[in-house]
Amino acid sequence: MKKYKVGLIGCGAIAGNYLRHAKEVYADYFEIVALGDIDLAKAKERAEKYEVARWGAPEIVYDDPDIDIVLNLTVPAAHEAVTIRALEAGKHVYTEKPLAISREGMQNIIDTAKRCGKRVGCAPDSFMSAPAQTAKKALEEDWIGAPIGVNAICAMRGNEYWRPDADFFYHKGAGPMMDMAPYYLNMFVSLLGPVASVMTMSKITWPERTIKVEPRRGEKIQVEVPTYVSSTLSFESGVIATFVNAFDIWHTKQPYIEVYGEKGTMVIPDPNRYKGDVLIRRFKDSEWRVLPQFVEYAEYGRGIGIVDMIRSIEAGVPHKASAELAYHTTDVILAMDESGEAGRRLDITTTAAKPDGLWTTPETILWK
Repeated sequence: MKKYKVGLIGCGAIAGNYLRHAKEVYADYFEIVALGDIDLAKAKERAEKYEVARWGAPEIVYDDPDIDIVLNLTVPAAHEAVTIRALEAGKHVYTEKPLAISREGMQNIIDTAKRCGKRVGCAPDSFMSAPAQTAKKALEEDWIGAPIGVNAICAMRGNEYWRPDADFFYHKGAGPMMDMAPYYLNMFVSLLGPVASVMTMSKITWPERTIKVEPRRGEKIQVEVPTYVSSTLSFESGVIATFVNAFDIWHTKQPYIEVYGEKGTMVIPDPNRYKGDVLIRRFKDSEWRVLPQFVEYAEYGRGIGIVDMIRSIEAGVPHKASAELAYHTTDVILAMDESGEAGRRLDITTTAAKPDGLWTTPETILWK
């Protein structure tokens, strides 16, 4: 299998994770050979730190005929335009979430990918981590029986406490829903299948936020999106989930995700991370037990989705962190926002296939 060449566009905070993992974990599959950013200083800084020879404006990536995949790490509002341009330049694309900030934008991407004969993958890929795959296999092997319900929480205080550039987290296209909910929604669909309907209550707790760190300490952010969201989700499978997602919470003792089954309960660690224990307690157990994890997945971190897409391209099979999955989960997030505004339950008209576990893939793309 050939080693793919990747061009990265958007050299902000998350780029370091991809650049590090590309060298330390996924070097057999792809190499990041060029960095592009409208902020040339950022591109230069990243290139020097991670020893990438070519850097410059985004055109350095679009115009390179040797680049196979564009890694789109720009801000959410730019995702659609960058992905479309990369597809039309003849590249596959793997983009950070969300796929786009509107349903029309997401459909435009999917239609363009089909027209250009290229693939689009979309983060988050943490549903392919060791704990996530362990939980998936345990559920599918009936360790806690058929799932009945889920309780989940994403509790944060707000990015202004540690990021001087926190503005966009509170603008349209971001907020706790677009920023953090994709980790949970991708995990939910991987474990339980697609969502059928949502009912949400939400609010903007503080219309104005203050940046707490230098060099912009004291500057104000005008909040455009709800920062405390409480939703009920009904899945096509009949499972009901409750999900609280907020930038207004200091601390919690509630597990990130609990799944309640006919025979017991499962606790799943932070879906924004790639490590952590999966706990189960069945109806006759006197205490919680830690499930042994798939050790062959243990080192995987951000970027698994790129590798899975590469191997799937080579094998001619669908990749797991697909544009269709991203469309469905983002559509659910948009519907949560709309439900909160309308004060009523909304049906979800999109769907997505429940991704296979890594252990069920054909031998040609089986993780080793």
